[in-house]
Amino acid sequence: DMTQAIFTPASGGQSNLMLGNIVCTTMLAGAHSGSELTMVICTCPKDTGPGPHTDPWRESFLVLDGEFEFHLEQAGKLVPRGAKPGDVISIPAGVGHAFRATSETARVLILSVPGGLDAFFAEAGKPITSKMPPQPAQAFDRERFEAATQKYEVKRFEPARM
Repeated sequence: DMTQAIFTPASGGQSNLMLGNIVCTTMLAGAHSGSELTMVICTCPKDTGPGPHTDPWRESFLVLDGEFEFHLEQAGKLVPRGAKPGDVISIPAGVGHAFRATSETARVLILSVPGGLDAFFAEAGKPITSKMPPQPAQAFDRERFEAATQKYEVKRFEPARM
């Protein structure tokens, strides 16, 4: 029912383990917003994060704690940019980007518009009860991940060759 307010407690939300070591917790599912937006908190250990890619939705990031290095597409190349708590990065659909945690752990809130990022994480990752990444990282199902990237049109970004 899209006319009802949604409340997700900080301890709530479905968590999925991505790439064996990143915990992505859905705080607002696309299905609960009429597919208008999704809110996910990702907890990343140092030196983890997705490689260069594009998404079919706008992603806006709010760094909650720790620090990240984002790589943002400009003129076909990826340009690094540090991000600290409170910083916001917003990436339109189809624009290349990557990020990685540069502190021991880092957390970022991701808003995707339209919604659907949570469905991608659910199909690409695997459910996990902990909100903290496992140490050491777990093996992950690359075939499952690749199948989800194809289904959701998350594409690898290849920087321009100069």
